[in-house]
Amino acid sequence: MGGTYSGTGVNSTTGIFTPLSATAGTYTITYSYTDGNSCSNTATQNITVNAQPTVTLGNFTAVCIDNGLVALTTGLPTPGNYSGTGVSGTNFNPIAATAGTHTITYKHTDGNSCTDSVSKTIRVNALPSVSLGALSSVCVNASAVALSGGSPTGGTYSGTGVNSTTGIFSPTTAGIGTHKITYTYGDANGCTDTASQMITVNGLPTVTLSALSAVCAGAPAFSLSGGSPVGGTYSGTGVNSTTGIFTP
Repeated sequence: MGGTYSGTGVNSTTGIFTPLSATAGTYTITYSYTDGNSCSNTATQNITVNAQPTVTLGNFTAVCIDNGLVALTTGLPTPGNYSGTGVSGTNFNPIAATAGTHTITYKHTDGNSCTDSVSKTIRVNALPSVSLGALSSVCVNASAVALSGGSPTGGTYSGTGVNSTTGIFSPTTAGIGTHKITYTYGDANGCTDTASQMITVNGLPTVTLSALSAVCAGAPAFSLSGGSPVGGTYSGTGVNSTTGIFTP
């Protein structure tokens, strides 16, 4: 005790060696000591400063939150460890990370136990907010209709009886029953979501009309009957469609 250390990277006052100041390489460290008789001597040893590994990580492409697991493969050299929000092993889970910008770090330790790391960010984009208004019931023989009510505008409609190119719904093509109509919208980030509503196509009522007896041209007007179900209207030459009275 009482001597001093010197050499590249050594603070001779404190005896502290700073590898970063020395940089990578092999250096001679000298210990000098002077005794009470003012006699001095030295001893030396070499110390090797190993370079840190050069660690790289590729850039990440933005993903939609429903993308599924993203395999992390661009960290070099291997092996190494990935870490960050949403990272598990060598996978990044956008849903676990949630929408936003997240930092992913890759760390590598070489054979000399020297470690370095590098970080890159990944953007998780939320899905667009998509809605579809309620759809009114239609009769099976109704005319084809252009679907509307999807928001934001610019999406596409699909489902039974729907022409996905034009967005036109044909009740006749769909047939009687309740059908699911889906509205799909993709935003500028390439993220897509859907909204759905049910539409009911009603069948036609079964309508009958009993045979009508022949009458003379001069016969008095009379109320038509024989139509079923009751509550309908009669029409034709000589018929008052409001009252259902036929005038020969």
